[in-house]
Amino acid sequence: MDALLHQRWLVLVEDDPGDALLVTEMLLDVAADVRLTHFTTLQSALDDWPDGADCVLLDLGLPDAVGLSALERLRARVPDLPVVVLTGRVDDASGPEALAAGAQDFLVKGQVDGPALERSLRYAVERGRATTFQRELVAAQLRAQENTRLQRGLLPSPLLETDELQTALFYRPGRARALLGGDFYDVVQTSTGVHLIIGDVSGHGPDEAALGVALRIAWRSLVLAGLAPADVLLGVEQVLLAERADDERFATVAMVSLSLDLTTATLRLCGHPSPLLLMGEHLSLVSAEPSPALAMVPGSQPDPAVLKLGGEWGLLLFTDGLVEGSEAPGAGERLGVEALTRHLGALVQQRGPRSEIAPALLAEAERRHGGALPDDVAVILVGTRGWWC
Repeated sequence: MDALLHQRWLVLVEDDPGDALLVTEMLLDVAADVRLTHFTTLQSALDDWPDGADCVLLDLGLPDAVGLSALERLRARVPDLPVVVLTGRVDDASGPEALAAGAQDFLVKGQVDGPALERSLRYAVERGRATTFQRELVAAQLRAQENTRLQRGLLPSPLLETDELQTALFYRPGRARALLGGDFYDVVQTSTGVHLIIGDVSGHGPDEAALGVALRIAWRSLVLAGLAPADVLLGVEQVLLAERADDERFATVAMVSLSLDLTTATLRLCGHPSPLLLMGEHLSLVSAEPSPALAMVPGSQPDPAVLKLGGEWGLLLFTDGLVEGSEAPGAGERLGVEALTRHLGALVQQRGPRSEIAPALLAEAERRHGGALPDDVAVILVGTRGWWC
């Protein structure tokens, strides 16, 4: 017997004892290992449906359901299960109509033998699997298209005019969340300088991703409108308070304003990890006093930290997903910023392409963690043209 029917479970819905006996004997001859459950009415089958059945052989002339109504009621109960229908006559139009209504095959009573019955059931199972797979594939493609549209909002194009500053933006959603995530970032140049933001909405999934998009758009709009950085943060927080789904939702933010000559950076932290600064061979964690995350204490403002940037420099901003993986597979200790700093220093010493630094940092974090990181990861790497080369 073919493996597709080996130990398969067939449900027979047939009221005629002789026809039911004939089907049973034919299956015993050609598919002895098939499990058969027999019902004499459609309602009894629906009331006591055996979960785990692989195929249905359905008579279209039952006492309580005749013709396509039997098939429609059955498919409403088990829409993904392959169905082979039994009709009474060769010239009965109900067989082709049943195919159009979703049955996998139809057989005429008295015109089928054991091998033909086994072959029809086997093909029905195979076609049912293919149909289910195709439907799931189409659904997955539609989800991917929707996620891609959302990702375009999460991954904006920098509004940067100067060629004295180079950027590399990186985003990777957490495990099992396809293209969705709550991290967000942006880079905008205005008449007052170059402004950067990176943030992380608490929670995971499409609602948090949509909220991250809203916060990013609000930030860009307020920056382009020329508001002072403190007012920009207040405006972003107001959007968060208005758009969040519940009172527990908050967002961490790191915002940097670079002077037009790229010699000064002003950093504001709202519950977010401090960035890493590279000046020549020196690598350090920027010292700044953070305020609570946005919406944790509405209206609070961080004290800005002003950095003097001499010569060539680079600045790495990141979300906490990059450092919250395990230090080693199965270990309880987190990777942490210190290990990230060491690895970043080693990468810089190698003088490889700066655009490859963020992917390399993620690869190292995943190697230590023993697999994909559970949280979203976003990175902004900016640097002067001399440092970038």
